[in-house]
Amino acid sequence: MGKSGDGFADLILAALTAAWWLLRTVAAAVWRFPVVTAGVAVVAVAYVQGEVLTLLVVVCVVVAALLTWWLLRPASFARWVAGPVRRRIKRRSVHRSWPGLCERAGLSLMEVDHRAGGRTCWTPGLSRLRWISREHEVLQGQVRILAGQTVDDVSAASERLASACGARACRVMQTSPRSASITWLYGDPLARPVAPRPVPDVPDCAAVEVGQREDGAPWQLRVAGTHLLVVGVTGAGKGSVIWSLLAGLAGGIRSGVVQVWAVDGKAGMELTAGRALFSRFATTVEDGVQLLEDAAAVMTERAARMAGNSRTHQPTVEEPLLLVLVDEVALLTAYTPDRKLRERAEKALAALATQGRAPGVVLVAALQDPRKEVLGPRNLFPTKVAMRLDEKAQVDMVLGEGAREAGAHCHRIPESMPGVAFVKVDGVREPVRVRASYYSDEDIAELAATYAPSTVRPGVLQVVGDMPVTVAGGEAA
Repeated sequence: MGKSGDGFADLILAALTAAWWLLRTVAAAVWRFPVVTAGVAVVAVAYVQGEVLTLLVVVCVVVAALLTWWLLRPASFARWVAGPVRRRIKRRSVHRSWPGLCERAGLSLMEVDHRAGGRTCWTPGLSRLRWISREHEVLQGQVRILAGQTVDDVSAASERLASACGARACRVMQTSPRSASITWLYGDPLARPVAPRPVPDVPDCAAVEVGQREDGAPWQLRVAGTHLLVVGVTGAGKGSVIWSLLAGLAGGIRSGVVQVWAVDGKAGMELTAGRALFSRFATTVEDGVQLLEDAAAVMTERAARMAGNSRTHQPTVEEPLLLVLVDEVALLTAYTPDRKLRERAEKALAALATQGRAPGVVLVAALQDPRKEVLGPRNLFPTKVAMRLDEKAQVDMVLGEGAREAGAHCHRIPESMPGVAFVKVDGVREPVRVRASYYSDEDIAELAATYAPSTVRPGVLQVVGDMPVTVAGGEAA
């Protein structure tokens, strides 16, 4: 009796286990493949009820409706039907082929079992694979790094992983010492120009929106407490970064919380359209050097008052955030024949770059030639933006060693995509591909007319910190 009772209990347990497995399998199938499951259910019901002819008519009607939808509204069809199907297939393909991808990309490790005489292949684990942007087809997952590997090993194989998965690019970003996020980018939201962003009335100097990232998220630049270096060849779109930054700060410029002192050594050809936004504007080398020295004097005086009282500058109308904008800084530091002017400019730039962040004096410099002899203190800029460059060696000159291996291929940016760049921020290992908003001449004129600082009037003596500045016809003398 005891043995038969135990056998009956085992039978009940086996039946319950099988029922639970069947229920779980059906639920998973319905959740993961709702359309297929519904289709199978409809076919089964129609077969049991003897309505196969009716089912064929319904199928023909559905197919005809889908064909009509595809012919008349291809964009809508792609968004609601073809796109989801294609993304599901891609996601499942990447997940299923991941071990093979790792082997072909050189990420697998072989372990030899000497006792058994066999070998075991280990590959990094892939989890949380999901589409973080369906519109731009951005697929992201988490990778568990194997013992004996580093994130740099995975980054080095990113191009091979992108090619194997049919993606445009593959980005790897470390999330912990043993894990990283891996992102496949199939679409390119940066292929088309980015429209100007809305101008906030009160700017957030810690996160100024200036464009778009390649994953579809907004590109935000920190201004307060940092310095910004923008490098790119002629026509790369440095002006897009500058005007997008000024637009993001325009609300503060109008209210007086932000002041911009600008130097345009090319006779004002680049920045004159927005000169109404500038509290000071220099168009010659001599005036530009003097402007830098005055900014350094404001910084020194402000830092002396802050010493012992505050370590962080809080912008106000009485003591605004001072943004020193220098377009083509090489005209002041390398291409000026006057040696004394060059030395004065280099000294002032070095002082601003080393001491200006805490007192609220921010340096924004743009140039074409990234060589050290052109701009000595280039490593003192915490935020660097590298646009299209002539040579691949220049990528590491601007963004730092290892940037090109991490995916910053600035030398491959096509001429047809001005404004596209890679940005590197101190403390973040991986550069990010971005595109600045495009501002036409009409946009710049409207921006200058709408957001000109109300405190600046021609012929009025303006005080910046303790520095008196006489404004004459839009230029400070």
